[in-house]
Amino acid sequence: MRDIIDALDARSFGLAVLLFALPSVVPMPPGVPTVVGIILLIVSIQMVFAREDLWLPGILTRQSFDRKSLVKAFEGLTPRLVFLERLMKPRLLFMTGRTGTILIGVIVLIMAIVLILPLPPGGNFPPALACAVLGMGLAQRDGLIVLIGLVVSVVAMTVVLYVTLVFIQSLPGMLNWLGSALGFGG
Repeated sequence: MRDIIDALDARSFGLAVLLFALPSVVPMPPGVPTVVGIILLIVSIQMVFAREDLWLPGILTRQSFDRKSLVKAFEGLTPRLVFLERLMKPRLLFMTGRTGTILIGVIVLIMAIVLILPLPPGGNFPPALACAVLGMGLAQRDGLIVLIGLVVSVVAMTVVLYVTLVFIQSLPGMLNWLGSALGFGG
């Protein structure tokens, strides 16, 4: 993992955000979004403080991957990546420069905190998607994709707020139903 991060050089922050956000974009067991959120928190804090090189804890950087599995995973992603590569290109570079990276870091930091929170089912998808889009834009130095990522971030926070409020409002009814089903109600 350390070799991959070193090879990414200037693109390491964007690709790290993308790479670590992806597990929460697809359905995962409980706990995975929390771990992803903690890792994204570590990455985003470094972005906010304009760190030049990405640092990750040794427990992550010492991880290795089976070469055959890694090659197979990349081969499976290649058709999708080729499509995305055609769409993305360096543009609106001020969005991915030093100040833009700090702004992206602040947004990813907020999304990471949301991912760490125990959200109702489906609540982790929107912030993870927002992080993935922002990471993609930063990695490709595509300010247009970053702008899309900022819009996705606003939508994500709106959805998380809505899902959480609906869950909280329906909680008394769910508890009453559960109590009745278990024979505790009167």
